[in-house]
Amino acid sequence: MVAGCRSSGVKTASALIVSGQAKLISIHACSVGAPTVIKVFDNTAASGKEVARLTLQPDVCLEFDMHGVLCRNGIYLEEASGAMEVSIEFA
Repeated sequence: MVAGCRSSGVKTASALIVSGQAKLISIHACSVGAPTVIKVFDNTAASGKEVARLTLQPDVCLEFDMHGVLCRNGIYLEEASGAMEVSIEFA
């Protein structure tokens, strides 16, 4: 059996991904034309426990494996600076 997960779809701005408890599986991120800082919070807003921060040079893409980190309050994606294209995979 293959375990599955849900996806936020590609986001280009700060967004609430899910409210309530969820497992953060991975972050797929691309910076668009400028240095970019992306933050992910265990919360429903850009505050509280920060569980990931990605600092990307211009026009770089990567996958950040989070190994199922338990976010008890939700998952919030913040575009802290620059421009981004990000999808969050969670269960």
